[in-house]
Amino acid sequence: MGHFAVIDVETTGLNPYRHDRIVEIAAILMSSDGSVVGEFTSLVNPERDVGPTHIHGLSASDVLQAPLFSEVATSLLELLRPAVALVGHNARFDLSFFKLEFRRLGIELPQLEVLDTMQLSGGGTLASCCACHGIEIGGEAHSAAHDALATARLLLALVQETPRLSSGFASLRPVSWPVLVLPTKHPVRREEARQRQSHAPTYIQDLVSRLPPVAAQATDQGASMAYVELLGRALEDRQIEEDEGKSLVEVALQWGLTFDHIKTIHGDYLRRLVKTACADGLVTTKEQEDLLLVARLLGFEEISQGQLEALIHSIADDHTQEGLATPGADTLRGKRVCFTGEAQCRLNGTTISRELATSLAERHGLTVVDSVTKKLDILVVADPNTQSGKAKKARQYGLRIVHEPEFWRTLGIATE
Repeated sequence: MGHFAVIDVETTGLNPYRHDRIVEIAAILMSSDGSVVGEFTSLVNPERDVGPTHIHGLSASDVLQAPLFSEVATSLLELLRPAVALVGHNARFDLSFFKLEFRRLGIELPQLEVLDTMQLSGGGTLASCCACHGIEIGGEAHSAAHDALATARLLLALVQETPRLSSGFASLRPVSWPVLVLPTKHPVRREEARQRQSHAPTYIQDLVSRLPPVAAQATDQGASMAYVELLGRALEDRQIEEDEGKSLVEVALQWGLTFDHIKTIHGDYLRRLVKTACADGLVTTKEQEDLLLVARLLGFEEISQGQLEALIHSIADDHTQEGLATPGADTLRGKRVCFTGEAQCRLNGTTISRELATSLAERHGLTVVDSVTKKLDILVVADPNTQSGKAKKARQYGLRIVHEPEFWRTLGIATE
């Protein structure tokens, strides 16, 4: 008997026949005795927004540096080559995405046996079917690698219960898999992608290498204030673009700032941002995530959750320090704004829907539009690294992009 391959995909949505794409794929090649022969897992850059983050747990930042499907397709096919059958839980869903991704590359997958553990179990989610057989799904929920492994264990349990399944495997013939030779990239797992994100952005290294460590004379206070203004504008979308990073380095050089002074400015900026978050007496989980992101962008990649909490407590107890000055809602009045991505912020315990976001923005004097044109003033992004069509167009036009928590903070709306 030949091998069989268990597959699982996470996707940007439910419809493979429109614009939804794979964002993560896992395949486990198993022998007839249930031994794992080979494995493949990788995030996939879908070249669009990632869809329901609350389901698959992936953000645009996670997949930004991941390979395209075309860049993992050759390796994936080589893993599958010995397989005489594909296995999945709700296999029709996974296989539909699987086939269409290969079809975009001009490859038609061969006809082969497909085993659906959902149908074999009589219906139910992967979690419920596994629970019925005493199988524990470890790791992060809706992770392709963990779901594929759980599906494989479920299949083995079903085979033990139904011997005819095993005998059916024996009659399966070898499959003529297509040959595909495309440029490949190393697969990227979730853990690896998130570890990369914890590193300081490259402009910090440029500042270290190009700025003198200590000033020979006192630094002009006006230069410091001007740099802080540019820094705040660059951080609005919660990412430092290459051009923005180069600009920050260049102005620091031209204005006579030193790296030691930049570190002080960045530290003060972070502390004042924390003070602003503490103003309402509660720093929510989303605000803490935002503060950690800003800390990394400022070069403090070593700061931990515990250290941030300690900083929050110390600043919350310091009633003398002023918060970070923000532009305020009046500066946005009359602006044309557009939203993109699945909202991450919550208001009174409820995720801010697009309808509520529109209502809140209009209440503060903004005009909400559905599309991105050159006349747009602000694009509000749920994820700083979103690859949505709106975000791509806004970057192309050089429009102002603001991260969702920062937008609501500017309007004076306390979100969770």
